[in-house]
Amino acid sequence: MRLPDVGDINDQLDTALTLKNGDKVYDLSAAERAGIHSLYAEYDQRLGEPDTALLPLALAGCADALHGAYNQVQKGQRLASLRSRLLSAVMECPLCGSGDATTLDHHLPKDDYRALAINPRNLVPSCQPCNRAKGTLAALAGQGMIHAYFQEIPSVTFLKANVTYADGSLKVAFSIDPAGLSPALADRLTFQLERIRLTERHPGAINIFIFSQKVALRLFRDKPGERNLLRQFLLDGADTLDEDFGLNHWRAALFRGLAACDAFLDDPWTYLDKPPPAMNPA
Repeated sequence: MRLPDVGDINDQLDTALTLKNGDKVYDLSAAERAGIHSLYAEYDQRLGEPDTALLPLALAGCADALHGAYNQVQKGQRLASLRSRLLSAVMECPLCGSGDATTLDHHLPKDDYRALAINPRNLVPSCQPCNRAKGTLAALAGQGMIHAYFQEIPSVTFLKANVTYADGSLKVAFSIDPAGLSPALADRLTFQLERIRLTERHPGAINIFIFSQKVALRLFRDKPGERNLLRQFLLDGADTLDEDFGLNHWRAALFRGLAACDAFLDDPWTYLDKPPPAMNPA
């Protein structure tokens, strides 16, 4: 994800900590204001990784006020424009790639890192299921969920969709291929994949997506070389999805998984000719 502009920090602080009638919720001192600027810069320098350096004692007096100020980021409140700006920057949840991004997740939990509660770069758009799945997870640096803004990801295809198909029944399990990744990053991506329960949550989204391709797939039905035509369509489609969504989107992984599944290529119609399976994710 593109790193969001922090914006005018002083204006955000003033808006968050001043009631509409002009009364101060908390009157920041000049030293506290400067400390918040320094804290945000330290957060960027540490790429949002947890560290005691992000818990400065100098901000202990205002940390609770900043924690409470997150309420002003909610819809209809004084910092609602910040919320709208962050959510409008994504088409879908960057964690699962299918849900609508309707919430802001604190990458570093706001209850632990109270002075970072309204730092725009600690607020990651997410869908409600991913936000709940992540919860208030706090980890050591280099562990836990990757940072959607700061984590550097090699330009390799590592998300795999392992497809099994029999009697018109399709099952898909997602996994991380560690080839081309450092062991630490592979472990972290695997942890995230399991934490957000991508495999368990996506059967409905998978069915919806495959059935949305039904008209195109039928163009190859009963054509000479149907099997090879279907495979090439799926592989070309995966490449296009890479271009549109970036590497390692689950839809591209699914297409490659289907292209590698001989049983599906031999007879996709037993699946596609039936009424669509249940569309609600697990």
